[in-house]
Amino acid sequence: MTRPATQSKGAVLGLWDGHDASVALIADGRLVFALSEERPSRRKRHSGFPTLALARALEWAAEHRVRVTDVAVAGECGRAPLRLLEPWYAGADPHRDPLDAAGTAVRAWENGIARLPLARVVEREAGLLALRARLRRVLPEGFRLHTVPHHDAHAFSALLAASDATARILTWDAYGEGCAATLRAADAPDRPIDVLPVGAALAFLYGVVTLALGFGEGDEGKVMGLAARGTPARLRDRFDALFVPDPARPLLLRPLTRDGVRRLVADAAREDVAAALQEAVERRVLGWLAPRFAREGAPRRLLLAGGLFANIRVNQALAVAPGIAGVSVFPNMGDGGLSAGAAHAVWNRVHHAPAAPPGDAFLGVAFGPDEILRAVRDSGLPFRRVPDPARAAAERLRRGEVVCRFAGRDEFGPRALGNRSILFDAATPGLPHRVNAALRRDGFMPFGPSVVGEASEGAWTPLPGTDLGTMTVAVDATPAFATVCPAAVHVDGTSRPQVVEPRTAPGLHAILAHVHRDGGPPAVINTSFNLHGEPIVHTPTNALATFRQAGFEALYLGDLEVTPR
Repeated sequence: MTRPATQSKGAVLGLWDGHDASVALIADGRLVFALSEERPSRRKRHSGFPTLALARALEWAAEHRVRVTDVAVAGECGRAPLRLLEPWYAGADPHRDPLDAAGTAVRAWENGIARLPLARVVEREAGLLALRARLRRVLPEGFRLHTVPHHDAHAFSALLAASDATARILTWDAYGEGCAATLRAADAPDRPIDVLPVGAALAFLYGVVTLALGFGEGDEGKVMGLAARGTPARLRDRFDALFVPDPARPLLLRPLTRDGVRRLVADAAREDVAAALQEAVERRVLGWLAPRFAREGAPRRLLLAGGLFANIRVNQALAVAPGIAGVSVFPNMGDGGLSAGAAHAVWNRVHHAPAAPPGDAFLGVAFGPDEILRAVRDSGLPFRRVPDPARAAAERLRRGEVVCRFAGRDEFGPRALGNRSILFDAATPGLPHRVNAALRRDGFMPFGPSVVGEASEGAWTPLPGTDLGTMTVAVDATPAFATVCPAAVHVDGTSRPQVVEPRTAPGLHAILAHVHRDGGPPAVINTSFNLHGEPIVHTPTNALATFRQAGFEALYLGDLEVTPR
């Protein structure tokens, strides 16, 4: 039996058990916890039931005396076969190669079942049977189980990026229950104004071209980085031939196949392929939106979620487009953010009110000082307590050293925002090459800077109404910023900043403020604390192991300064 929630004490647990599995909690009208399964499991982009992340979420709930009364599952249909075949799915996620037989079958099943109302309902219930049994093992008090359609979950996650009832919400993914994209009003997020079918598979196209160029699944960011080094005109015709001629209809003429994608990239420099791909995607996103925003009258803000918006150049193009008064991107914009969106949708459904944006992306697990000290002692690495770790880190950065930082709660999303970060000076020659080599990171990939908020004016062309706090939007850097922070500016003159304010990231802000007050630049490079191909570090032990392998000068865990042997 289930029991009704009380608004003051109940919480909604959001759950996504697909690719990039995650959990989230909304309590008292706010997103209070969110964690991707890859962090504790140490399996990049973990697929399947988020066992460990769920355990951490329930620990947080117990510690804060929050009772879970509702469970919101992202995805209404297409999940039954994967839940019934959980061990196979978790070990061999077919989404990692979407054009092989398994990936094609999974995609066809989900999109096909979405078009059959009766079958959709039956399949949904079958998928929930196994899920309900698993949840009852850890939620013995009873709960109400809800499902939220894929793009609805993305839309409600976008509302957690910014509170603006006059805004529009755009979701765009590889696919999701029969559609690729939706446009909605922020004051009616569960009712799409417009829907694009799976033929508008811009994110899917980007992913399969990434694989065809020899990169791994999830490496679309590398292709975006390469695009700045290529010439789109050389392959423009190849990409244009994939789509219907009308730029306002971003639809593929036919389904993508492995042979077709191979022909698309054959005998061409990968930089030119990347540039033509990036241009084709940007043109079609803007081509579809332009007439819709022209009808709006006054410019409106755009809230973004879905895998396509991991692309910071697309986000920049939208931010400056006519009729758009800036953009905000949910920090975990891909499927990893579905748990938060599902929780928000059900919170709104149950309590008839939206949740407030969380204020920052630090929503994961915090580790106590005793646990940190134990891990440091077990590592055998030299350490000492420092009275002012922010100043100590800043002094090392000013000397051209590389500093790692482990503090507070995990960031929710693919960007390190200061709590699980590697920091270095943006002006010291040779440091980008050294860090790339140590992390096994490709040298053509741009670095993102963390910029002290009060000194950010004049660093780039302004983007009014656009949130630059989570490294999700590219900007056009000014020549002055490129001169003082050369490692922070890509070859095309763009940068991916995190504007750091004392309210949202006090520890990182203190480091940046010390650097700047001591005569340094207003920014430091901030890259994620992980070796390439691994998830961002989660525990103190993860941090110490990665620090030891990378060979950098110092690691700060709270007030402990750890150095190599």
